[in-house]
Amino acid sequence: MSRTVLARLLGAAAATSLALALAASPASAFTYVTDSNSTAWGLQDAAPPRVDTGSIRATQAGTGVQAPYSTMLNGYGGIRVRVNVTPAPRFNGQLMRGFGLSFDGQDRFATTRSIDLGGVQISRAIYLDRSSDWGRWLDTFTNTTKAPITVEIAFGGQTGYGASGTNQSRIVATSSGDTAVTSDDSWTEVASGTAATGTTGGPSAVVIGDPSPFEGALDRAGNWLRQTFDTPLATDGHEANYQAYIDTLTLPPHQSRSLVHFLVVGKPVTAATSAAEIGAVGDQAANLASSPVLGDLSTAELCSIANFDVASRSIPGFDPSACADAGRVEQAPAPHAKKLVTSSPYDVVDKTIEQMQSDMEAGRTTSQEITRAYLDRIAAYDTGQFGFNAYTTVASDAMKQARRADEARAAGKRGALLGIPIAFKDLYDTKDMPTTNGSLTFEGFRPAKDAYQVAKIREAGAVVIGKASMEEYATSGSYSDSAYGQVWNAFDPSKSALASSGGSAVATALSLAGAAFGSQTGDSLYAPASAASLVTLRGTDGMQSDRGVMPLSWLQDYAGVLTRSVGDLADILNVVSGTDPQNPETADAGAHRPADWRSVLDANALNGKRIGLLPSAWVDPYGTTGTVDAEKAALQYIRDAGAQIVELPSGPTVPPAVTGDRNWEGWARYIESHPELSLRSPADVVCSQKKLPYTRYAPSYCVGRARMTPEQVQAWRGYRAQYRANIAAWMDANNVDAVVYPGLLSDISLNDGGGNRSSFGRRDTPSGSSGAPTVAFPAGRNDHGEPVGLQFLGRAWDDAKIVGMAYAFEQRAHGHVVPETAPALPYERGPQG
Repeated sequence: MSRTVLARLLGAAAATSLALALAASPASAFTYVTDSNSTAWGLQDAAPPRVDTGSIRATQAGTGVQAPYSTMLNGYGGIRVRVNVTPAPRFNGQLMRGFGLSFDGQDRFATTRSIDLGGVQISRAIYLDRSSDWGRWLDTFTNTTKAPITVEIAFGGQTGYGASGTNQSRIVATSSGDTAVTSDDSWTEVASGTAATGTTGGPSAVVIGDPSPFEGALDRAGNWLRQTFDTPLATDGHEANYQAYIDTLTLPPHQSRSLVHFLVVGKPVTAATSAAEIGAVGDQAANLASSPVLGDLSTAELCSIANFDVASRSIPGFDPSACADAGRVEQAPAPHAKKLVTSSPYDVVDKTIEQMQSDMEAGRTTSQEITRAYLDRIAAYDTGQFGFNAYTTVASDAMKQARRADEARAAGKRGALLGIPIAFKDLYDTKDMPTTNGSLTFEGFRPAKDAYQVAKIREAGAVVIGKASMEEYATSGSYSDSAYGQVWNAFDPSKSALASSGGSAVATALSLAGAAFGSQTGDSLYAPASAASLVTLRGTDGMQSDRGVMPLSWLQDYAGVLTRSVGDLADILNVVSGTDPQNPETADAGAHRPADWRSVLDANALNGKRIGLLPSAWVDPYGTTGTVDAEKAALQYIRDAGAQIVELPSGPTVPPAVTGDRNWEGWARYIESHPELSLRSPADVVCSQKKLPYTRYAPSYCVGRARMTPEQVQAWRGYRAQYRANIAAWMDANNVDAVVYPGLLSDISLNDGGGNRSSFGRRDTPSGSSGAPTVAFPAGRNDHGEPVGLQFLGRAWDDAKIVGMAYAFEQRAHGHVVPETAPALPYERGPQG
């Protein structure tokens, strides 16, 4: 299985079907380059997960998930580019990606397809010196137009997180002898704190070019995290971890200019060795600044360099006088621009299921027009260099499904989901499409039958439009890094979509589907929903069946849906919630779900209620306040709806921990129920050597692991039941109807990082660990324009009650916001089949 993209068939067949154009199957996955110090540089090239920015994901003392991290680098060496032309191009100022960076097997990465941004052609060439401790980035910019263009380029990344402690970084040295970054500097150095015992990440330094008065000296330092070109570099707090070094170039017509940067990485340090290592890294940076290694570059490349005075340096074989005839730098061609149009006259952008259903009933549109509109948007926005990668697979028969729905409507069938295109996270079994779990481990696996909820959605007449991309194995909760293409944030396409259901969230937020199913073990419903201004329910254990859904943690996983409104959530819950006769975990659900979930959508559902608030849950571990302040401000809508907010002195009692390998147990059960799967042991899955290299375990990791014993199974069920009882007792003792929690607690980090570093300030509710229900819903934006949300936690089987409360909030706050990154497509008449 490889990531699929839409292609129209020519001639008469174009009116009746879609084709899946399959990209070549990945030959390798993620590139590590190990230097003489045994530091493994993980570079984000075109290999899976295809981040393709040319930045360093992280550095490790070895490869694989078990290798410790050697520095705090967390996505470093990317470039943001802002081209000053009118109109501004899409993705202006964003993290550049899609270079097709190809590894030579040794130490170099070359661009195979340049980026065209507003008439400027951009390419990267990267060299990692394996004999030492540094890398070099050559970024070339060519003006392909007939008029001069001014371009701003930021080189940088993330070097830590938080506002204090061993994870927080700061600039500790510069070439001018202080810690302020100015045009007088040729290099800067960053280090994090040290611990009283043990090692912490080593320092790193970036060489930025010759200092002032050289005319190509650094322009200014900016904030890599947000509004990079207009926000100065922070000197303290969480945002001090995000450094950007900005140069401004004026490109003559048809001429090239290049920037060279070097990155030096140090070894892990202790309190006793930190000063010496900082000194050694600074010395290496100073050497590279005075004698940059450039002798392997072509004459045209050397002549184009703007931030070093190459004419004043002795470079073997280079004659500066040759620059008069050097010409432009040779670059790989950029792909031809896609024509962004739709052949559907119906605009689906941010339409709710209810709106689309109403329009179909009124004869204003059809399922075929709606489905075609979504397919055209997927082709326009989800693929290519700046594609969001929300989908792994798009259904080849989507239009046939839509035609059947229209025929059923004409024959008298009705239903809230009839003809509505819905996507499923790529760990839900689908009998007609591969189910990959975001991994090459499951490449080509096609289950024999649908997951329970997929089958229910089909029975309701919906169009199963495709499989949403996800984090491989749904593991970490910070990035949706599928082997078939990492998902990018719908609102800020330089940032993470968050957690393993990022594809489901982005597909819904960008109007690439009417809604999408995801799953949650810890944060993978509420976090991507909050980041994308969506609604989701992590219901009481058993409210929605997980039969046919690949596991992460048995009993803790919850298979839910992400929607753009509470009404849409109710329509879908009417179809998929309740007792699944083949899943005993759902036995009690039928007695606790309402006959019609829309009956609980009461604008007065909060009136007279007491809503608890636990202050400790409203503190960002990264030390920021902007997101939490916006969420606290949104609490006023709860009060305006007639509820009283009550501060709680402490949280619920957590039961004593129990033992048992719940991941192993989950896979054992899934494998038993899928005889068609060639993998016949949990070890084949957990220790698969086809996983992304940085998530891969050595085979020895699986030796001795075993399924849970009957006693452990009983203890785990008892733990969750006791925790739910404790939550109910806690709420009873405080006389509250629900407890309100924030969604995210900080801005989101960029999407090129990783390494077990959370990409946002995170504190989960007790829902995942207990099986008590939470509903998450939008609450506007924070001070930097990113979506924020709230959550209501209820007692076991209070699902309908808290959904009603979310609806009441929605009717007052109107907190759902729409991304501007994928606007409505112009209509151009053409075949829709």
